[in-house]
Amino acid sequence: MVSVRHVVVVEPVPYPWLVDALAVIRTLAEESQADAQGLVLPDGQVIPDIRLTQGRHLRPGSVYLTEVEVEDTDNDEDDAGDGNAKADANADADESGTSEEAEASETVQITVREWDHRRAVRLELVLISDDMNVELDAALTSPDRPSLVEISGRMRGDAAPRTLFDMVGRARVRLDDWCPAADTDRTPPSAPAAARLDHRWIRADVRAEPRPSPSRDDGRWEIHVTVSLRGRRLLRPVAAVVLAVAARRIRRSVVQALDNLAAQWNDRVPHLVAMNADQLRETLLSRP
Repeated sequence: MVSVRHVVVVEPVPYPWLVDALAVIRTLAEESQADAQGLVLPDGQVIPDIRLTQGRHLRPGSVYLTEVEVEDTDNDEDDAGDGNAKADANADADESGTSEEAEASETVQITVREWDHRRAVRLELVLISDDMNVELDAALTSPDRPSLVEISGRMRGDAAPRTLFDMVGRARVRLDDWCPAADTDRTPPSAPAAARLDHRWIRADVRAEPRPSPSRDDGRWEIHVTVSLRGRRLLRPVAAVVLAVAARRIRRSVVQALDNLAAQWNDRVPHLVAMNADQLRETLLSRP
């Protein structure tokens, strides 16, 4: 088994702001109308990329389809080195009436299983792409006073060998425990945020515990993260050897990934939490 412990410091999300933000999103959704042509927002703006294909808007069993663009993961060096090739490809695409960007999209099917702002909101999401399918079940308990977030899912690869990509996972965040632990010295009985990812050969467990930043003046959260990797089933002895050999590289990669996530969080969250409910609603409505 390989265990990695790391601490990141991130900007906080105040619980009252989270309650207001969820209320804004829920209200926008409930004030909108949806049909096979698209989603009509309260201000009359039509979003044609989100279509109701089954059932009634936000009723249990309603199904929506939407297209999401896939971000280009190539770095700048690759872009510079492949500039001529991409230019030629774009020229060919122009002649044929298609483009590489037009093909870089994935279909997402969203099914509403429950929509009750007092009890729970539960959605099923199926992402379909050329390489793999992802199925997710996401639930938020008591959205008016959010207390628990649960996500479970499965990923299936279409490429061979498929066993390299097939995995299942689940995650949960107990907000009732997270927020007091993040803002005070009260320690919860167990990690308020936990996740597990199961592959045929490897199991990964992640636990996160928030604490107030040592300085306390900036209000930031100090999150203690533990990541554990171990082999599964008959391949456990083989996986143990591989993990032992690659332990240093694995630890370095995990730490780097956590630091990158924290940096992205700290870059985006302060701008969001600085908005009040009216500003957030206006921002959501102004998005194309």
